[in-house]
Amino acid sequence: MQQAPGTAENPQPSSADADGVPVFQLIDPGLVQDQYGFFADLRAKSPVWWAELPDGTRWLVPTRYEDIRLAHLDPVLRQKPDPEDDPVSDEEGGIWRVYNEHPVVSDPPKHTRLRKLLASAFTARQTERLRPRVEQTVDELLDDLARQSADGASVDLMEGLAWQLPLVLICELLGVPEDRRDVFQDWSRNARDFTGGNTHEGREAIAYRIIEVIKDLIEERRATPTDDLLGQMVQARDAEEGKLTEMELISTAFIVLLAGFETSVGLIGNGVNALLRNPEQRALVESDPTLLSGAVEEFLRFDPSLFLTNVRIAGAPTTVAGVDIRKGQAVLLSLGAANRDPEQFPDPDELDVTRATTGHLAFGYGIHHCLGAPLARMEAAIAIGRLLERFPRLRHADSPDVPYIPSPISRTPLNLLVHLN
Repeated sequence: MQQAPGTAENPQPSSADADGVPVFQLIDPGLVQDQYGFFADLRAKSPVWWAELPDGTRWLVPTRYEDIRLAHLDPVLRQKPDPEDDPVSDEEGGIWRVYNEHPVVSDPPKHTRLRKLLASAFTARQTERLRPRVEQTVDELLDDLARQSADGASVDLMEGLAWQLPLVLICELLGVPEDRRDVFQDWSRNARDFTGGNTHEGREAIAYRIIEVIKDLIEERRATPTDDLLGQMVQARDAEEGKLTEMELISTAFIVLLAGFETSVGLIGNGVNALLRNPEQRALVESDPTLLSGAVEEFLRFDPSLFLTNVRIAGAPTTVAGVDIRKGQAVLLSLGAANRDPEQFPDPDELDVTRATTGHLAFGYGIHHCLGAPLARMEAAIAIGRLLERFPRLRHADSPDVPYIPSPISRTPLNLLVHLN
């Protein structure tokens, strides 16, 4: 059995609302130290809670799988309160507009229009065409790791494999040349820097550099059309008025690049760590490689990269987990909590690579289900499979309790130090 590092403080209701729903403080150290234990305690006490922010604002938080799944399907729960209320100009909005004009944070009909532009690039069929390149990249990265460990030194699988593979693939899919990728390496390093270098200002400065790269690439695609994903988006933008605004083009390319590799990073890291912590499950996969695709689904259920989703806003009165909420009320959904609900998945805290894990919510659900899921699955299966095949004596270099990037939202190892031989 694997638990996240740290011990969650037992969440106690600080009060109860007039509707009888208990309240917990959202800024609770237990939510960062052990997300799974924290939500298991919440679920054991009540199927739904109010999460109170420091300013007194409250978000509704369902804790059970079925309530979370149904909330994803509720058309009343939106990414934004009013899709038409967007008075900020591109110049006034700056980086905020880039963060808020892509399909992940959009609602229909805008979401439908933007997602349709991307859908053809992320089908299972299109993803399969990338398999030779994924295999080649994995082999090259494993060669590098083998050289680093030639004298018996430990290596960091997060730095040398989990962060590198998805970044290479998503840059190639979008059409970012190798000599323009340094800024994305800087973004990934910033996400892992907790020595004082990771500041909001520093991350925003890197984001502006990424945007400048994207703008330059867009202009190059206009001058010389290409058939990569960015080239297709530019052609769609220029071919039909109203199909895609310039800000939507920039914002969508931005989120494809960043979300397109950060989700896979956690999947690869969490999957390898789960097998190292559960040697009997690792032995099953090594003895029968046909189990690997199912094992990837179990990794996704057991420890998904994204623990909490964006807050949803009720566009009209609705009911969530049996609680009537007003228009404008926020709802916070936990994919990680849903995937550990014992009513949906027996013995949810145990890794079982033979489990039938269909129905997990690791990639979201409904209209916002992750478009890049087929690519993430393929990357993880190839990376983990070849890693185990090439280094059968792979083991943790230090404690199996690997450090995680301290965040209540995501589940990504800060590092994963191993001995290969």
